[in-house]
Amino acid sequence: MLPQAGASDYASDPGLNHPLAGEKPGKDFRGRYPVLTRSMREGYVQSVNPGNVISYGTPTLGKFNHQVYWMVPVTFAPGRTSIYEQTRARHSYTRLSTDAYACVRNGRVEYWIYKESRSLIR
Repeated sequence: MLPQAGASDYASDPGLNHPLAGEKPGKDFRGRYPVLTRSMREGYVQSVNPGNVISYGTPTLGKFNHQVYWMVPVTFAPGRTSIYEQTRARHSYTRLSTDAYACVRNGRVEYWIYKESRSLIR
C-alpha cells in the first residue's frame, strides 16, 4: 500500500510518471484524452461517450479500490449525444450534467466512477 505522503510527492510534479499509475494521460490537439476516447469507443462504459462529454479536467493522482490511478475528471450529460444537445448542456442546462472520473493506470482506463459516490458507471 502506498503511503499518502508518497502520493503527494508525485502529485506536486505532474510531469513525473508514477511507479504504480504509470504515465500521466495526455491530451490530443482537440483537448481530448485519447486513452479515454478509446475506452468509450470500445464500449467499456455505455453512459459516457465522446458525443456527450462536456469537459475534461486535469489528471491528478488518487486511489480507488486500494490502487493508485491517474484520476481524469470528466463532466458529461447522460442521454445527450448531439452537438446541439451538448452545447445546450454546457451553457444553460448544467444541472443535467454529471461528474465522473476515469481511473487510468499504465495507459488504460480500468474504471469509470461517479465523482461523488465513487460507484461504478455502467
